[in-house]
Amino acid sequence: MAFRVGDIVQLRYGGGPRMKVENTTISGGNEWVTCVWGANNECHNYFAAEMLQAAPGAGAPARSVPATGSGATSIWSRLRSWLGV
Repeated sequence: MAFRVGDIVQLRYGGGPRMKVENTTISGGNEWVTCVWGANNECHNYFAAEMLQAAPGAGAPARSVPATGSGATSIWSRLRSWLGV
């Protein structure tokens, strides 16, 4: 898994708030990351791991999920295709 519980992350595209990884899971061959943020962690959502990166200055070098190999189409590519981007 690319992310661990407790990691501080941001959206890879667009930044956004710094979020704390609360849970990770694999479903359908894809890693999903549940994140919390806000003053009292009142906000939460889940994201495909490839949409996240370690937040700069979070105490560890920035890292992101590598592109999926073996010809598999990434979630991000499918989303961009669906959106017509």
